[in-house]
Amino acid sequence: MYNQFASPNMILSPIMNKRKSYSVLENDEPALETNRLMHGSGNKKARHEASWTLDNLCTHPCSPLATVELESIFNMPTFQLVSQREEPYLFLPDIDQNSLLNHSFETDSYYHNDCYGAYNQAIYPPPSFFSKTENPMVWNSLTEWQTMLGQAEFLDQPDSPPLPLSPSPVNHLSSQSSSPYHHKAKSSKSSACSYSSNKKEEHFDAYWSDLADKERAHNVAGDSKSITLKDMCRKGLIREQDVIVYKRNFSACKVIVSKSMTVIKACGLSGISIQLDEEIFEDFETPTALETKILDHHGKVTKDKRPNGNAFKSIRLIRAGKDLGRLFDIRKDGFGDPLC
Repeated sequence: MYNQFASPNMILSPIMNKRKSYSVLENDEPALETNRLMHGSGNKKARHEASWTLDNLCTHPCSPLATVELESIFNMPTFQLVSQREEPYLFLPDIDQNSLLNHSFETDSYYHNDCYGAYNQAIYPPPSFFSKTENPMVWNSLTEWQTMLGQAEFLDQPDSPPLPLSPSPVNHLSSQSSSPYHHKAKSSKSSACSYSSNKKEEHFDAYWSDLADKERAHNVAGDSKSITLKDMCRKGLIREQDVIVYKRNFSACKVIVSKSMTVIKACGLSGISIQLDEEIFEDFETPTALETKILDHHGKVTKDKRPNGNAFKSIRLIRAGKDLGRLFDIRKDGFGDPLC
């Protein structure tokens, strides 16, 4: 049913009749709220969208890059969005430049003779460049970087608070009118603003709660603390003669720990036993216990310099020379997602 007092032009116009607007605010607060929500719906997304700079995206632990599936952004279709000019390729190591540029030009001639000669030539890497199995070195670096990003190892101040999701301030209604309706209208405005604010918070909380639930549902198998190395051994995900590679950057003491070890026993009852630097260490049931032993053996990272983190993400598994990926991903794929 049409409500003549619910017109956005009448309520929100800056040249509206004050007395009439106060009457509307007093007698038709639900209509006011409806029109405010309708009027503001176009900007709602912009108000709740985070303002990410390039530096924050690459350093802040709350960055979307810390949780995104790397396969969804590091692939041929995405790479084809990059400029066709040769400049981006010059940032790559020499060996990759030679491969990707197909020896079509020399670096010196690029700079001095024909800087943009190949501008219109489409130069793309082979599909194997984006393959985890055929190009493990690149993927190892990418996953290691993502893990370090999520652990706040690129922040100058690790205790920095997360970026605000709604950085724009709220503009409060104000009125300096001296009319006899002033106090009653002010009360009505406050009530309407409170009602509007509560509604917005409910919508905001509902949206981000659903998003968090979906994220937890996607990662629950990989994040579950109930799944141990013993469970992975029982399922055959870890086997004897597998090679475990542990690598982690400890920015607090400026040390990178990189160790390789061989699994000499994989038991569903006692966990795994390893050979590290000609020494045997037995019966590790959790990756945290394994990480602690590795760092104690390494000796350059004191216990007070070891940040909390998911050790599953710092350990990779090699079998018969093939990189199977992080234990975190192997566990998630092996046990599936119970919420699916």
